[in-house]
Amino acid sequence: MPMLSSAPDTGQLLAEQRSLLKAFSSFTEAAGSLERSYAQLHAEVVRLRHELHQANTELEQERETARRLQSLAEASTTLAHEIRNPLGSLELFAGLLAESDLEREQLSWVWNLQAGLRTLSATVNNVLQLHHGAAPQIMATDLSQLLRDSVEFLRPFAVQSGIEIGLRVGSGTFLIQGDRHCLQQVFLNLALNAFHAMPQGGRLGIEVVRPQDTEWVEVSVTDTGFGIAGDCIEKIFQTGFTTRPGSVGLGLAVCRKIVEQHGGSIVARSVVGKGSTFIIRLPAQGAGE
Repeated sequence: MPMLSSAPDTGQLLAEQRSLLKAFSSFTEAAGSLERSYAQLHAEVVRLRHELHQANTELEQERETARRLQSLAEASTTLAHEIRNPLGSLELFAGLLAESDLEREQLSWVWNLQAGLRTLSATVNNVLQLHHGAAPQIMATDLSQLLRDSVEFLRPFAVQSGIEIGLRVGSGTFLIQGDRHCLQQVFLNLALNAFHAMPQGGRLGIEVVRPQDTEWVEVSVTDTGFGIAGDCIEKIFQTGFTTRPGSVGLGLAVCRKIVEQHGGSIVARSVVGKGSTFIIRLPAQGAGE
């Protein structure tokens, strides 16, 4: 007799169904997780692309700004060169007028003219020094004599502004290795800065000393002006920083550059309402040899 096939085991079928359902559920869950991960990845890629585009845009803007600043610096340097030559001629003729036999009132006009010309010359030299300054021409320089000459150069400004200038030279010699023209620019910038701080007049005191047992010569420039606020004193030597309307903020930045080129340092001390002092330290001749 033929054998009858047995009926499927119900329990086995149910177990297989549960396994399939479980596998399908796991697959569905994995597919959902993969889909969510892809969505997150896509969002991250979009974010990174946006940041990269923004960074490239900012970088290009920075490059464009740098190109414009470079063009401006070159144009300023060219203009300064163009202005400096006729300024020198005007200063020469103004000096000849000051030495001629003029009446007191006429002489005061000449002093005003000299003060204006020398202020403009200082601005021109600051532009050239900052953007196209050559290396200092170092040679033996008597700092005390340089300061005496600088004080005489500043006389027209002092007369025009009603400011008294005092120079005190300590004992001993004050020889340094320096560029006379560049250092005169430093003292002129500091003096002009002081004059602007004393619009109603005041006193500018300049002192040079050689501290004992040091290899430094120190020059202090003190005014009786309105002083510098504490939150500004750390910024005053930065290029472009100024608290005076109409100023381009180059003078003190040039001072620091020149002094550091000479291996020295410059610091400022100030009390609001009482005045400011700038202290320059320069290596004495032979220091460090």
